[in-house]
Amino acid sequence: MAEHQSRLAAPVLVGVGAAFDFHTGRIAQAPPWMREHGLEWLFRLVREPGRLWRRYLIYGTEFVALVLLESLGLRSCGTSAIEGRKCG
Repeated sequence: MAEHQSRLAAPVLVGVGAAFDFHTGRIAQAPPWMREHGLEWLFRLVREPGRLWRRYLIYGTEFVALVLLESLGLRSCGTSAIEGRKCG
């Protein structure tokens, strides 16, 4: 959404992820015990590996690394991530 925000004439953008797919029954949601322990991503990865492996392995790892760097005070993002700009 952040990449295309400047090309859209919408005052508000809302990301819903797979919410509509869950509610319509198009895809199954993880069992409650997996959701409660933060493992829904693993359930979805096992069900759709061809579509999700890159998102979870590459981008998920990058996210964890950036959080770690910011937690250690080695990098600061401030509000720029919220505004859609990359941290620098």
